[in-house]
Amino acid sequence: MKQRVAGNGGFSLLEVMVASSISLIVLAAALWSAAELQRRGTLEESLMSAQNAMRAVRDLLVVDLQRAGTGAGSARLVFGSRPSGAADVRYAITVSASEPFNGSGLFPEDTSFALPTGPYATRASDALQVWTWDTEAEDAAGQPIPMLPLDTCPTPPPAPSLYRSGDTLCMLTNPAALMDRLVMVVKPATRTACIMQVRAANEVTSVPIPYWQVTIVPGLPGNPPPVGDLCSAPGATPSTEYTNFWQHDTAGAFVMPVRGISFRINWKSGGPVLERHEQTSDVRPGLPPAPWVALSRDVEQLRARLGVKDNLAELDANVLWFPDTTAAPARPAIDSCDATCNALVPMPGGTLWTASADEPTARDALMRRLRMVELTVTTRTSRADPALARKSGGDFVLDADGNPQDGYKRRTATVEVMPRNYSYAGVIP
Repeated sequence: MKQRVAGNGGFSLLEVMVASSISLIVLAAALWSAAELQRRGTLEESLMSAQNAMRAVRDLLVVDLQRAGTGAGSARLVFGSRPSGAADVRYAITVSASEPFNGSGLFPEDTSFALPTGPYATRASDALQVWTWDTEAEDAAGQPIPMLPLDTCPTPPPAPSLYRSGDTLCMLTNPAALMDRLVMVVKPATRTACIMQVRAANEVTSVPIPYWQVTIVPGLPGNPPPVGDLCSAPGATPSTEYTNFWQHDTAGAFVMPVRGISFRINWKSGGPVLERHEQTSDVRPGLPPAPWVALSRDVEQLRARLGVKDNLAELDANVLWFPDTTAAPARPAIDSCDATCNALVPMPGGTLWTASADEPTARDALMRRLRMVELTVTTRTSRADPALARKSGGDFVLDADGNPQDGYKRRTATVEVMPRNYSYAGVIP
């Protein structure tokens, strides 16, 4: 008889299958936890990058806005004419809402630009432009180009009491450093600046006091001067301070190199790209135009509002923001103002503003009273998390802040800036 040895048996097939299933479940849970931790870590890292980009862009814009108007303040800047033939009048700080870059707005046509479309059509940004004295411009010796005074032309034509004769300015200082520069001619008494290109300089020594004749081309390159504008060549005897820009006065006139910096959000690639453009004072013939340079792909939206003081004589006066759809009546963007803005210009004693030679439009009157700028910058993560997307039909559902729930995490910062070259109080336009 054979004896059976106890404890010699193995696991049954059922036991092996149960144990394997439990192991797979535990392993899957561990892998899912690791993947979730990695996803959250990547999202947090991307969100931190978006926050850092927001701070960097905000600080960059604040610095440029604080320098806006150096040498000109809140003066009108005449850049020549627009395609329609009207005067191209800007200010040291200019905001163009939903600028299309098709030639109909502030900027010339640019086929490399596109506004957002589809589910992001409401995310269009403002284009921001800032003009200032080009303090980085240097002469042949590497020294900064200073502000140079204009002087009256010693000999006719047209008369010895004018700064300008045709397309020639008169100076007693050697203007060699201004050759092929974009300059602004500022006259404090009229609070207006004429933008010009310096193309030649010749010394005249056949008079008792030697002086320089400076040949200029009015306006930006490609922007001819409008007929009859105050920056055009002098004609008949002027009648008012505003229209006699080139007439001599005790306040004098000055010329300095000028530069412009612009920002926009370009969606041409399908996603947002913050771009920067710089118009330096260097306008040598044949020099290619400066390109738009990509700064960040994290910035999705840029919005700017302009703050107008309702009483410049009071330090604690109220700020009227443009645009402001919650106000009654609603206030549009200043650059799009028409005659309906006449009633929105703050006036002492509640009187109604009316056009004058010094303030021909409500836009001019409001920009003269500009003292604050509010910037809102929205950044988003570089990657979208599909698990966070929410749709209703074909559109993304908006969150409490009005942002589409498309899987991107967003951060928004708003800052108010007081341009240091704009008087906060005590100066009445």
